[in-house]
Amino acid sequence: MKSWKRIAVGLATVAALGAGAAAVQANDASTGASYGRGHSADPVAAADKRLTRLKADLKITSAQESAWNAYAGQIRQRAGEMQALHNQMRERASGNTRPSAPERVERQAQFAKQQGEYLERLAGLTKDLYAVLTPEQKTLADQRLGRGGRHHHRA
Repeated sequence: MKSWKRIAVGLATVAALGAGAAAVQANDASTGASYGRGHSADPVAAADKRLTRLKADLKITSAQESAWNAYAGQIRQRAGEMQALHNQMRERASGNTRPSAPERVERQAQFAKQQGEYLERLAGLTKDLYAVLTPEQKTLADQRLGRGGRHHHRA
């Protein structure tokens, strides 16, 4: 009888810890705190912050502004797309229905295709921007641009 009691107490403890973790995650989502793997809850704001810093660090001139705007615009657009995707995923997760395995794989394939198209556009825009940079700016750009498609610039 004592062993059943211990099992019941153990299960109740696990359930309580799980509920607490879920509450913390729900609070993070509702307050705009970060979600998984250290990403910002607002990809657009994070991209704007990084781009503002990078533009200042590169000391973009008025003659370089057009190439910069095209490059930065592409990154902002993708950040907006990612924000919409995360909002859509969060809405689906709040429902009780989980997509089937084929549906999940299809979504992954669509995402991979979109990511490939984005990187192709970004590669061209990065080349255009790089072409108008001074040798000093290129040195910094070599350190800061094209890092895994995530554009981790020092903030």
